[in-house]
Amino acid sequence: MEKIGEKLKNARELKKLTIKDVSKETNISPRYLSALEEEEFDKIPGEPYLLGFLRNYAEFLKMDGDEIIQSYKGYKIGESATPLEELTKPTRVFALPSFPNIFTNNKRILYVAGGAVILILIIWFFSSMLSNDVKVNDDDSVADIKKEYTAAKDSLNNENIRNLTLTDDRGYILVYKNETVQFLVENKEVMFLLKDIKDNAVVVELIPGNQYETLEIEKTQAILVKDSPREVILTLKGLTENRAKIFVMLGKRTESAATDLQKDIAAESSAGTSIVAQNRKNLKIIFEAEFLRKTYLELYLDGMQKKKGIIPAGIKERWEASEYIQLKIGNAGGLKANINGKTYTFGLPGQVANKIITWQMDPKTPNLYHIVIKDW
Repeated sequence: MEKIGEKLKNARELKKLTIKDVSKETNISPRYLSALEEEEFDKIPGEPYLLGFLRNYAEFLKMDGDEIIQSYKGYKIGESATPLEELTKPTRVFALPSFPNIFTNNKRILYVAGGAVILILIIWFFSSMLSNDVKVNDDDSVADIKKEYTAAKDSLNNENIRNLTLTDDRGYILVYKNETVQFLVENKEVMFLLKDIKDNAVVVELIPGNQYETLEIEKTQAILVKDSPREVILTLKGLTENRAKIFVMLGKRTESAATDLQKDIAAESSAGTSIVAQNRKNLKIIFEAEFLRKTYLELYLDGMQKKKGIIPAGIKERWEASEYIQLKIGNAGGLKANINGKTYTFGLPGQVANKIITWQMDPKTPNLYHIVIKDW
């Protein structure tokens, strides 16, 4: 059977297109396109992006996007590589003891026992998946988004929500009619739905707020989106019968957001994200979490594991650490964090986030420490 990567590569070569040609039209990085053709799926950052890239690439080549997605899911089942496995794999590597004499003398018994253990683990793994229903690309976060915006978005489903990552506050997206695009503006989630396609224009609906905007070809439009700290600038760059290429860019800060920013700067020290301490041992990191949607959480306080598993929506937790907090979050948009009095968002619904929260000494001011959040 022809593999997924071979199908994509053969279709591209039939059209006499290079990887660079496809990248220019789809705005997918050449290295990700090559990874799709080589089936090196682990090189793509996250399951939602991978599914989006597969669909966009296939449909650009006039292939059946749904068929490619289903082929990929079948491949994942065959490889036993799922989002849940990615989340629950050990954060630390433990060394196992070696017993060469036992292995040499009892090879057959060990092989049979090992096979039985592997079979039991596989059965347990898939049964736990079904019972917990945790998938990065098909999880409760998407279901909750549907409920939140019911009336105008009855047709919304987890296959037509596209994540857009802005680089240097800008990015392109290929979007079909009735598809929704979501992205972050600082810590705020912004979404728009491609509502209608006309001769030389499209109609988009900003979510939430029931705000409609008409975008004409090559005409830049700055939009004030409800609760967004900055303007969202949309430009329609290309149009076909059922798809639009839209350029998204962040504009100037809104007046209310600028005022809030000044207040945040003024309150930074009193909030505890910057603090003066004579001894580092006197520092405390206070991490408060509100789970807006069901998510997976793995949490370490100063190197000691305190939490690991599925947390249901509606739960509130509070933890303290002296040196650092290490997090693995299986549904970043489902967790609202408050660290020493300041609110943080770690990503969009369905995304996996790995963070370390720690103190860093100010290089210029003695005894002044700042909260720092890094990826790991």
